[in-house]
Amino acid sequence: MAQTRAFFHSRVDSWLIAIGPLAGLTAITAVAGVVGPFVLNSGGSPPILALVAAIVALTLLLLPLWLVLDTNYTLTADELLIRSGPFRWRIALGDMREVSPSNSWISSPALSLDRLRIRYGADRSILVSPREKQRFIDALRQCCPSVLVTGF
Repeated sequence: MAQTRAFFHSRVDSWLIAIGPLAGLTAITAVAGVVGPFVLNSGGSPPILALVAAIVALTLLLLPLWLVLDTNYTLTADELLIRSGPFRWRIALGDMREVSPSNSWISSPALSLDRLRIRYGADRSILVSPREKQRFIDALRQCCPSVLVTGF
């Protein structure tokens, strides 16, 4: 095999970019609405609740950004490595059974609805959305000729 490692960024749908800031602002507003009255009625003492609320609000803002900036897929000679923010998956190429197109909304490390369903192991599957879908399929066929590729 000439190529032992192929890297692919996730495709990102524009609607996801559009709703991301709105979701973050909504989350911060919700945290402020719940915690605000406790902080205001604390009598001036430095409340630990305000610190916890700030950490929660910051996490709610940064996690989606991390997911958008760091969702990618790497094909090696032995496995598919999937990375999405703090989440990681390793799928042995020998366990892969089928790859097919999907438009499922189910939560997955795919930032677009133009997805591929990868079936592997005993009744397991994961959805990915490589920006260069055909190059991904070609690289997968090269690394794992036994996988059934349907719908292309």
